[in-house]
Amino acid sequence: MNIQTIVVAGAGTMGSSMAQIFAKYHDHVVIYNHREVTLNKAKERIQENVQNLVQSGEMTQAEARHLFGALSYTTAWDCFSSCDLVVENLAEDLSIKQAFYEKISQLVRNDAIIATNTSGLSINTLAQSVQGANRFIGMHWFNPPHLIPLIEIIKGDQTDDNVAQAIYQLSLTIDKKPV
Repeated sequence: MNIQTIVVAGAGTMGSSMAQIFAKYHDHVVIYNHREVTLNKAKERIQENVQNLVQSGEMTQAEARHLFGALSYTTAWDCFSSCDLVVENLAEDLSIKQAFYEKISQLVRNDAIIATNTSGLSINTLAQSVQGANRFIGMHWFNPPHLIPLIEIIKGDQTDDNVAQAIYQLSLTIDKKPV
């Protein structure tokens, strides 16, 4: 499984920080949120984070340019149609997450991986709302992702081993230490 295009759904603190990390190492990262104002706040947050990293010497100007060039922001659902991976960061509310998975399951390709950043909801329960539950996995990032290098990978009962391996390999490419 080759992950090239990543959509981070939810542009709050966690989602914007994850997208920032993904964009440092990948060329096509989309932040989706249903509210434009939240996307604007995410863009400001990422710009501030990157500026701090450049000023502290932890990131070069060239790395910052790549990161900003890799990111795009949208409120349009069509961003899901061509992605390889969706990482969901919506509110920790079962009904909100279930409705989201039901909708995007119809929009993403059949081979796209769908991951959740949930910290407390059952992966197996969430997977029931995903068409093709074998491609669903937990990818829990610790807060804030751009500072704490730790991702917990959680397989559900139906998660395909190839999906888990793809997420594990992805986590290695972004300088994270998977658990």
